[in-house]
Amino acid sequence: MSDRRITFEMLNTYVDGELDAAATAEVARAVAEDPTLAREVAALSRLRSAVAESVEAPPISVPAPPSATGRRTAIAAGFAFALFVAGSVLVFNLDRDAGAEVLARAWQMHRGWSIEEVTAQPRPPSLLVRYAEAVPGAYVPDLSASRLSLVHATVAPFAGQRRALLAGYRGTRGCKISLLVFRSLDALGEALSPFRDGTNEAYGWRAGPLGYIIMSDGMDPGRFRLLAESVRETSRQHVPFDKETRLALRQSRDKSAPCMA
Repeated sequence: MSDRRITFEMLNTYVDGELDAAATAEVARAVAEDPTLAREVAALSRLRSAVAESVEAPPISVPAPPSATGRRTAIAAGFAFALFVAGSVLVFNLDRDAGAEVLARAWQMHRGWSIEEVTAQPRPPSLLVRYAEAVPGAYVPDLSASRLSLVHATVAPFAGQRRALLAGYRGTRGCKISLLVFRSLDALGEALSPFRDGTNEAYGWRAGPLGYIIMSDGMDPGRFRLLAESVRETSRQHVPFDKETRLALRQSRDKSAPCMA
């Protein structure tokens, strides 16, 4: 790692996703090696979430460059087909006893907390770090760009000998999101795999040695799909969302209907 001291300004810019690639990698390495820096990053992320939760900003409309729009359209079409194929594969694999146990436990943990019973205050950084340490390598993203605040965190027995970290997010319009992180399963691939529980949606994927499942109550399907893909990318890279992703998440939120949970 560089001998350059990681300043507060660098950490703040890192959390905002505005550092260049080299500086982002440098800060990410420093944060991974220094628990104090990790706590500062967690504190900054929670502060951003609290600000986003407390201020209802008006919708923004920034036209995307034609090339980016075309690229996103092509990606969306390919992504939809990939989800169809991946979903078929996941359903087949999860018909096995272990897979069924994982899905049942995931939904049980999701239903085990309520947005009405938690406050909108961000989790204490030290508490979140402790929870993350219970599942080594787990990455809990800041979802304030999508107007979702982290309001709940816990670690609980999962499937087999696994433990799962559950991060619960609450939106400003009734949305409830759970993100589970646990030691990976063979049934999960690196691509997103969709599954359902009644009218509720979820996506699962693998990032290195860890499995992730993100679950929603009543969120607009298009918005939730974009959120899941964005979280999948950041779970692989362990870096905050870049400007383009934050803008896409914000616009998707502003254009979607309130959640129906």
